[in-house]
Amino acid sequence: MAWNDGAMKTQHRTNALYFFALSIIGLATAWYFNFLAVLGKEDYLADGFTTNVDWVYSLDLLIGGIAGMSFIVIEGRRLKMRFLWAYIALAFVTAFAFVFPLFLAMRSLRLHKIEFAGGRIRRYVFDDHPVVVWVPKDVGADTPVLVMHDGHNLFDPATSTFGATWGLLDALRDRKPGGSRIRGDRKPLIIGVTYVDGDGSKRGLEYGPEDIWRARPHLAKQIPSEWNTKGPLGNSYHKLIAEKILPTIAAEFGVELSRERTAMGGSSMGALTSLYGLIKYPEVYGTALAYSTHWPLGGKEVIDEYVARLPEPGTHRIWSDGGTIELDALYAPFQEYFKARMREKGYREGVDYIEAVYPNTGHSELWWAGRVEHPINWWLDPNEPKSTPDEPFGWVGKSQD
Repeated sequence: MAWNDGAMKTQHRTNALYFFALSIIGLATAWYFNFLAVLGKEDYLADGFTTNVDWVYSLDLLIGGIAGMSFIVIEGRRLKMRFLWAYIALAFVTAFAFVFPLFLAMRSLRLHKIEFAGGRIRRYVFDDHPVVVWVPKDVGADTPVLVMHDGHNLFDPATSTFGATWGLLDALRDRKPGGSRIRGDRKPLIIGVTYVDGDGSKRGLEYGPEDIWRARPHLAKQIPSEWNTKGPLGNSYHKLIAEKILPTIAAEFGVELSRERTAMGGSSMGALTSLYGLIKYPEVYGTALAYSTHWPLGGKEVIDEYVARLPEPGTHRIWSDGGTIELDALYAPFQEYFKARMREKGYREGVDYIEAVYPNTGHSELWWAGRVEHPINWWLDPNEPKSTPDEPFGWVGKSQD
């Protein structure tokens, strides 16, 4: 089941319809009464400035019209709207009551386009899992696809757990100079999946590495007791995504799925389950993007299990990162251990594997929004440069100039 962009509580399209209606009324009334005035051979100048009341209405319209046309030029330039001269010209040959609402309607549509980074948002529910999708305007057969977890936190502050998003729409938005923060020849179709019923208590059940927990049951002592009684659901969660959500949405928008163009990403336990998705479906996903990977849940033992189960090097790409404050402050030794184990497995750092550290950043959407484009750009462009060996911390990437 799907919903349209209105689910994100934007009012721009509603506003546009309202102003279009006013514009049509303004045009119709101007034409009608102008027609009567011409038939009656009325004098516009004399009749418009005869009584004090006439002066009030005429000067009110004149001054308001000048201010309105100034607003059209100033606001139109700010929003990079086209054909501003046409609005001014139309005001003199039709009516300002037609032109100004028309401009406001087009402005609302422009704001809608800017707000959604030139794309559109679609919402679905698959087997009680809310799904939100950002669709690029040029979506086609070769569009890359990025599946992300905690979909409710990606785009809309109204649905986000803590009122902050990943800032993806801002990162996708074109700006001058420099263009959008998320680069690549094609912007990706982004599919945000939320755990069943949007119930946060079930997040760990679905994001947990089910096969690893079952293989090493003593790890259950490190996870909340309610997860033990209900049992892990990671396998069914990933089956739903790989075998139903992903192919259904790709088919709807004419995208031809390929491993090289398909990635999975998330943060914290969403990062762990992104790596797990690569393990479970290596034929579906070519890249895993793990932000602030929550390695303390199982520690080095669970890292060994992940690394052992990951695809052999040379066929897939993996990004993992972390900050140095808040919850991320606990991650440093595990990140180093994961880096060492990946190196032992044969992954080439900077080529098909990256472990990035972001000093003075922590564990929330506000921090991830500040670097959301880094792993995505690395996935979209394998030549995206990384930090130099002499500067191992942080992430460099291409200039925005």
